[in-house]
Amino acid sequence: MKTESASRRAFVKTTAAGTVVAAASGAHAVSPDKVEVWILHGKDNRKLMEKAMGIVVENGGFGPHVETLALKVNAAWGREPEVGANTHPELIDVFLKNAKAGGVKKITIPEHPCSAAKIAFDRSGIEKVAKKHKCRMIDLKKKQKSFRKVEIPGGRKLKEAEVAGEYLDADAVVNMPVAKHHSGATVSAAMKNWMGIVKDRRHWHRTDLHQCIADFSTFIKPAWTIVDATRVMMDHGPQGPAENLKMPHLLILSKDQVAADACVMDIFERDPMDIKYLKYAGEMGIGVVDKSLMNIHNIEVG
Repeated sequence: MKTESASRRAFVKTTAAGTVVAAASGAHAVSPDKVEVWILHGKDNRKLMEKAMGIVVENGGFGPHVETLALKVNAAWGREPEVGANTHPELIDVFLKNAKAGGVKKITIPEHPCSAAKIAFDRSGIEKVAKKHKCRMIDLKKKQKSFRKVEIPGGRKLKEAEVAGEYLDADAVVNMPVAKHHSGATVSAAMKNWMGIVKDRRHWHRTDLHQCIADFSTFIKPAWTIVDATRVMMDHGPQGPAENLKMPHLLILSKDQVAADACVMDIFERDPMDIKYLKYAGEMGIGVVDKSLMNIHNIEVG
């Protein structure tokens, strides 16, 4: 088990100032006062992730001395990749290849799926690429012993949660959600994706879903957020299939998960402040919602 200091690499309570400093500390930051966000556009998923991994390396990688990494994808639903309910396996394939080549020795993909794990992990195509790179997918429905109770000191309504220990103990955590419509949260992307690492997500729905999403994000800070917006369900989320499936062909990349989510809202033609969990995140100083405080790099990937 990692020491407390190692766990804090993945999980920290942040302030607004701390978030800005962390996100703007990359090698190519344009302004020390702004958060870096990269929006990559291209129709080849593998080339998109290759470019994203290059940006990760150029901006500090996953952090110093990272040997173990917990990757939070969305693998919750028994849907094929083209439906858009889960993270696209081609993106995960390239990520795992590059992370391993970069020196990460152990990568786990723990998920608390909504569908049966056997169906969700297989139909999504994610288990196949995980096995290809000798990375373990973990069904948190079955591995209940993984969960450990933690305090959420910055939470307004969510004061504690039982969290999968793989995320607590890893040297680094990366969040790779899929952007999609969600019937309860309006839009699901980075911050909402953390519901797949807690034991009792129903408590969030019963209490105040938007506030709990924001509260939990005071506790967890991934090294990177990489949002899959290659194809986006504009309705009938989170499971689909959608009647309106949009094809933005985008990856949105940032060290600030709030900023990444704020940029996702452009796809839905929504003001980020109209989404309650983003509004709360801004009020609580978890990350940056205002795009005027971001350096947004729009990059075409051929």
